[in-house]
Amino acid sequence: MTIKTIPRSEFDRLLPHNPALETLMVEQVEWFSNRSGNVLGAIAKGESVAGWNYAILKRDKKGDFHVRKVMNNFFNRNAARVDLLLWMTDIEKLDHAVDNSPAHACLASQSSA
Repeated sequence: MTIKTIPRSEFDRLLPHNPALETLMVEQVEWFSNRSGNVLGAIAKGESVAGWNYAILKRDKKGDFHVRKVMNNFFNRNAARVDLLLWMTDIEKLDHAVDNSPAHACLASQSSA
């Protein structure tokens, strides 16, 4: 469950154009990805004093990214980064547990039949 900082160019390659994210986060300053590139995160600076915020996106089974979590009003970049990394790790663990659960395996085999 490794989350790493990535350059903007890699983030843009994984998520070419997302108007929803651009609306939520105008001035993005830091980008993150899990090892597989299925969970992405971005930190942005807003205009208020407590203006740091972030968004986490998760790729669905069709390969499309969807906003999974948005948080705002952090007083500094580091606080936003710590919270984002904790949530990205939790989202990755939760999705991994669901994908490997017996109930999910049963549903997956029924849908492919």
